[in-house]
Amino acid sequence: MKVYTLLGFVQYEGSTLLGVFTSISDVIQYIKSPNRSKWYYDDVGYIESELGEGINDVEGNLEYYFENI
Repeated sequence: MKVYTLLGFVQYEGSTLLGVFTSISDVIQYIKSPNRSKWYYDDVGYIESELGEGINDVEGNLEYYFENI
């Protein structure tokens, strides 16, 4: 089963786990939710992986979400 791990990034501070979702459409729906007005992230991106699989290379697997956050 594929899962999508959503991360928020702040320059020079690191990243925050925002959630784990079962589809890309769920990720985009969450990003576009009204709660995002409270976000302070410079970038937001997701990683596609298999459920239970470790993620060893975050930067190599990350897909950034480029619409204005």
